[in-house]
Amino acid sequence: MFLNQLKSFARLSALRQTLALLGLFAGISVLAWGGTFWLVQREMTAAVDARLTTRMQAALTALDAGQSLPPAIDGQSAKLTSGARDGFRTIDPDSHNLPQYRYLSRTTPYGQITLGENTERQEELRDLMAGGMLVMLTITLLGTLLAGLWMARRGQARLDVINAGLAEVAKGRLDRPILLHGPSDDLSLLADRINATTARLDQVMEQMRVQSSNIAHDLRTPLARLRAQLETKLFALTEQQRAVTADDLGAALEQIDRITGTFNALLRLSRIESGAGRAGFAPVDLGWLAQQTVETFGPVTEDAGHQLKLEMTNPATVNGDRDLLVQLLANLIQNALRYGAEGQTITLRVHGPRISISDQGPGIPFAEREKVLVPLYQGETTRQNAGFGLGLAMVNAICELHDAGLSLSDAPGGGLCVTVQFPT
Repeated sequence: MFLNQLKSFARLSALRQTLALLGLFAGISVLAWGGTFWLVQREMTAAVDARLTTRMQAALTALDAGQSLPPAIDGQSAKLTSGARDGFRTIDPDSHNLPQYRYLSRTTPYGQITLGENTERQEELRDLMAGGMLVMLTITLLGTLLAGLWMARRGQARLDVINAGLAEVAKGRLDRPILLHGPSDDLSLLADRINATTARLDQVMEQMRVQSSNIAHDLRTPLARLRAQLETKLFALTEQQRAVTADDLGAALEQIDRITGTFNALLRLSRIESGAGRAGFAPVDLGWLAQQTVETFGPVTEDAGHQLKLEMTNPATVNGDRDLLVQLLANLIQNALRYGAEGQTITLRVHGPRISISDQGPGIPFAEREKVLVPLYQGETTRQNAGFGLGLAMVNAICELHDAGLSLSDAPGGGLCVTVQFPT
């Protein structure tokens, strides 16, 4: 059991990163402190050499004046020798009881002069400094290792929470968010994004379930009517020998067209939601778009007994797909014509990067304004209407494709006001 836990702990990426950083820190520390020790030792040796050089100059001056060698003070030596090598040298005796000396020898007309200085104190300082560096390095590395292991274990614990949360998501439990305690860092940001993604996925799955139910509900009626018509005409043809008329075939085709129209609308909606329309993005003048919409739908609106009015103030140019934006306005106007009051005035307003269409119909209750953006959703008052429940869902998908905001509100004079705010 312990060996398994140890192996699992050794496989942690955070532990390997900690050990790698610890090795790098140890290498840098050894190089830095080794360089410092070498520099200090060099300076101490240079100081001894400088004193020996000064004494050698004083000895030569005394000998030139006919005097003897200057007397050596405690820790120093001065004598005339022969056979020694000129220059500096350090003699470290084999016996630990004898001190270390640094010598300077120089051959002169008076003989070879050898001056020495006891460097035992410098050696003690070097040993003390080396020991202190070793102790500090050991303490630093040990403390760094413990802190690194604690931080690695703490970070791994947070990663384990995220991993466990993703395991729950893999099991289909999208309603369980990842609760990551601790400071706000990159891991907490990752957990928040995972939660947002799973929430969005849960919403999409719920929409799929609702759409499947709505598709079954909306297609059941035309399929049932089509089957009843065909069964009736088949019975009349076989049992009553009555011929099938053009009206019979037209009624059947009407039901087939309704079913085909639903699927075609769903396919268009799926294509828009996939983001395929971004390939056709180009600058679009909202003023031109509104004028073209009024020119196209103005006669249709008048034939239906309504009026389409245009109001513009500094229309902006946005980046988008022109055909999809035309479809957006067309869907909104068709909804206003389908559900609005008789003889109403439909107002199309363009103000900068904002477009709004308001009618004078019954509007949409506040509790249903989010639901009507779901494909195939229809309220109880509109379910028997000729529509498919895809108009506002298509508008919402086009707005999301263009990163535009969509809001539904009450019109000033009663009715529904749909506002689309494009990014500037």
